[in-house]
Amino acid sequence: MTITAEAKVVESSSSSNHVKLTGQMGAFSLALTVLAFSAPLTTVSGYIPVALSFGGIASPLAFMFVTAMILIFGIGYVTLNAAVKRPGDFYAFISYGLGKEAGLGSGLMAAVSYFLILTGVAAYFGVSCADLHQEISGFSLPWYWYALGCWLAVGVLGYLNVELSAKVLTWVMVAEVVVCLIFAVGVLKNGGDSTIATAAPFSVGELEKPGVNLPFAMLFVVSFFMGFEATALFRDEVRLPDKTIPIATYGAIIFIGAIYTFSAYAMIMAYGSNVQEVAAQSPANMFTMAFSKFVDGRFHVLTSALILTSAFACILSIHNVLSRYLYNLGTDGALPGFLKRVHPKHASPYKASVTVSLLVLAVLCPFIVLQVKPELLYGQLSGVGTAGVIFLLTLVNFSALTWFFRKGRHEKASILKSFMAPAISSVFFVSLVVLVAKNFELLAGGEPGERVWMLYSLFFVQVIGMLLACYYKKAKPETFEKLGRAHN
Repeated sequence: MTITAEAKVVESSSSSNHVKLTGQMGAFSLALTVLAFSAPLTTVSGYIPVALSFGGIASPLAFMFVTAMILIFGIGYVTLNAAVKRPGDFYAFISYGLGKEAGLGSGLMAAVSYFLILTGVAAYFGVSCADLHQEISGFSLPWYWYALGCWLAVGVLGYLNVELSAKVLTWVMVAEVVVCLIFAVGVLKNGGDSTIATAAPFSVGELEKPGVNLPFAMLFVVSFFMGFEATALFRDEVRLPDKTIPIATYGAIIFIGAIYTFSAYAMIMAYGSNVQEVAAQSPANMFTMAFSKFVDGRFHVLTSALILTSAFACILSIHNVLSRYLYNLGTDGALPGFLKRVHPKHASPYKASVTVSLLVLAVLCPFIVLQVKPELLYGQLSGVGTAGVIFLLTLVNFSALTWFFRKGRHEKASILKSFMAPAISSVFFVSLVVLVAKNFELLAGGEPGERVWMLYSLFFVQVIGMLLACYYKKAKPETFEKLGRAHN
């Protein structure tokens, strides 16, 4: 496997002082870059058990259904990408269909959502690394020293050319996938638990069993796909974007759906009829116990180390995504102009990358100084960020539908791709938004209604962005016209 990401620096015709991001990433490297966001091994070991606690034996049906819905979303997403032809992802896509006001609000909400997830995963890495160090040597440093080490390494890689990050993410992803497959094949090869039939996880009858809550299971499964939507964000840095982005998007969705469905099925076969009970009582230990029993317990430390590299790859992927959001917003003048600076040698959005690193450090420092438990970071902030991304995916569907009725149908756009796909996807994601609003504690923890203010804060960011766009429209019309990643 080779990564063909060769970045160049060119001047934009829109400004003699602005340098665009360019590159030659292929579909494979782009797919792996965004797939690292979902952290396959971390998800299989730590988060799939949460979905199993709601879906029980019927969980694979939830994985299959969500994969189908995300693929349908992907059809509308790719079609809109072909029409927009600009980087910016949520920011550009929503601006194109729903207007620059909604687009800027969405751009800011996306940046905040990804930032919350990034900070949460960094804290998770610190805690997990401290636990592994304690297990190996009998002592460990406080969690934040490991988190800060990770922060520094990611900051350096984010500052450098994206090709280096792509190479790191490629090898980490390969290792993660190999371990997931070894686990699943090992369970099935050794017969698993004999208390259920091999076809039981795909039986619709399992949905009627007591304690099964498929909507809650699907909510968590959707969160496992986070990151696939960032393919369009790298439009300036890929080779043949109109071909590369669709291939990478569909490939990422299909791969995530397949590997997680297979892994969930293996986990169910490992624990049999008791899987839901075990998942509810000790989700953190399910993977390691099953791996030791059906594969080889001697690889426990190695597997734990690979889970850490999985989290590291996730952090690096999110850092790169967030850096490009700030770069895009800075390029259009929505945020300070220094964010659009591209490194003359590394062809990276280095100012935006350094800004992301400093913001993460600014959030970590109070927790370190005040000795606050890090669970607040990775237990709550990540959940809030996930809710924000679900809301933004819903807005992309609305944007695609609006574009179809305003322009697409007059341009002979495919009704199936431009109308039916986003319409079906809209029903699914609106249902998820309602589910999140009514059961926000599932993502952020706490008692029902206790932390709903955190969800309202996200919508406040959306409103602030819309008001800022209105200000630009009235006071700085030249800036308003550039919103939506419109530079060429």
